[in-house]
Amino acid sequence: MPNRIIKESLCASEKIASLSDFEFRLWIGLITQADDAGRGDARPAIIRGRVFPFRDRLSIKDIDVALQALAAKGCVSLYTVDGRPYFWFPGWVKHQRVRDCKPKYPEPTKTEGNNSMPQVAASCGELPQDAALIQSESESNPNPNPNPKSARVDLALFDRFYAAYPRKQGKSKAMDAFKKLSPDEALLNAMLSALEVQKTSAQWTKDGGQFIPHPATWLNQRRWEDEAMPQNGNGGMRKSRSLNGAHNHHQRTYTDADLDKIGIDLLGDEDDE
Repeated sequence: MPNRIIKESLCASEKIASLSDFEFRLWIGLITQADDAGRGDARPAIIRGRVFPFRDRLSIKDIDVALQALAAKGCVSLYTVDGRPYFWFPGWVKHQRVRDCKPKYPEPTKTEGNNSMPQVAASCGELPQDAALIQSESESNPNPNPNPKSARVDLALFDRFYAAYPRKQGKSKAMDAFKKLSPDEALLNAMLSALEVQKTSAQWTKDGGQFIPHPATWLNQRRWEDEAMPQNGNGGMRKSRSLNGAHNHHQRTYTDADLDKIGIDLLGDEDDE
């Protein structure tokens, strides 16, 4: 069942003002429990469990008395089907355009709705006005996106990331990965700072940048958290390491960049796409 919205015009309703505090709370609770047709289970024990689950001192009799008072004042109708009691807001459908109405509870019979049970409020002249105070959330907010501004902000952040990323491949996958992370401004700034460092690294600049991972891979593997890579140029961190062959006279010196290339050639591209 969708959430319900109570309009502020109920504050000026004389009928609502005539309710006791407990009757008013019960009336609000019944609205939250009503199905798409404005009907619900009127068994006091069920109502207590759903509307007042933490009111230990509240008795079933208290619920029943207040429920009968609401019916007598024309705020709700009571009826039975197969011996089980139900409540109903007769003006519900008239004043709420609920889409794809799927009632959960049985409707009252014509006999009950028109002639029987003195507490039935279908003929109450004020009921339609009071029922108009109730509105379903689905009707009041037809926009399926509850926060379109947030979606625009997320897209703007992704555009900044993608513009800064040096390898423009797999944009849709990158966008999906970005949405999963849902970074805020602070995290995006951390990503961009890491990119600026990594774009000048030996691994990312050699061989025309063919070893730069796809942007989706970079995001999924949280590569902005990697330790600093060896840099190109005078400010780099080039080191020499030796790999010995079977005999000492077959000795060759390799740089970190050479060893990185050897590892990638042996293992293949680490790109997970």
